[in-house]
Amino acid sequence: MKKRLFALVSLLLCTVLLCLPAAAAETEGPALTPSPGPVRVWGTLTHLEDGGLLVENSSTQALNSVILHGEDILCLDAVTGEPMELSALKDGETVYAWVGPVMTLSLPPQATAILILANIPADYGVPQYYEISAVTPQAMIAIYPPPAMTWTEVTTSDGATIKITDQAELTAFSEDTTVRLEDLVPGTRMLVWTNQKGEPTRVLVFPYAYRGYISCAEDGLLTVSGKVLTEKAIVSNGETLLPLRAVAEALDLKVFWDAKTGANVALADGTKLLSVDPGHGTIVCGDGSELSAASIMQNGTTYVSSSALISQLNLFVAS
Repeated sequence: MKKRLFALVSLLLCTVLLCLPAAAAETEGPALTPSPGPVRVWGTLTHLEDGGLLVENSSTQALNSVILHGEDILCLDAVTGEPMELSALKDGETVYAWVGPVMTLSLPPQATAILILANIPADYGVPQYYEISAVTPQAMIAIYPPPAMTWTEVTTSDGATIKITDQAELTAFSEDTTVRLEDLVPGTRMLVWTNQKGEPTRVLVFPYAYRGYISCAEDGLLTVSGKVLTEKAIVSNGETLLPLRAVAEALDLKVFWDAKTGANVALADGTKLLSVDPGHGTIVCGDGSELSAASIMQNGTTYVSSSALISQLNLFVAS
């Protein structure tokens, strides 16, 4: 009897353990993968015959050399922040560069350069280039109009936490644009100079490269460019899906239904960005090309693969 009871208990435990992963997978909530930020490299520069720029340093870090490519590489003076011509860079000089997160598997790896800093004096505290992944703003008094912020704290894509106050010189890269602390939102890219205490003294803010930003809480609650949506993200077949209309309208885009093409998203002037016929497994892009993407209709709402929709609408995923 004891042997049979032991065998029954053992079988029951095995059944429970085998079911745990499946249960965990079924109950796992919606989630978005945070957008990867730029990667920093630095070292001496060498011009290559094919137009690439080889950056090498003598450290033992994993990425001690990389070949930079790109048609729109921005090159700035590290001290003044003024633009420089790439042709002014000399072989053997030290540069700091930030590249996109995607690199080739070649040795050395090759990457698309976003920014290069040059004309770096000896022992100079080089400014750092960041992309903001999250913001903790100053709590404001509930009055209208709200007073100007005196500080904001941002978390960058590489995990750094930076408190920027109104004592820092805040300037926009575009001369005809003004920038405030309130404008530092997820997805913002900036170059930050600091003093000996590590406090930001100057922040150069670049034009926003995204249509907006999005975040998803554990319960599926979505926030798009600061607006909390009433419709949540869902999980279908292990993939996070987003409510198409709610996300698009939060970005001030037009959404309409067509009997042949399904749900359509367009700019205010009518230029179509994409269309989705729920259940067909594809998104038709504005140029007519097709992209594989899961989609379903649930309770009258069209839900689309989060990764595909984020890519097509050019959204930054905040952490």
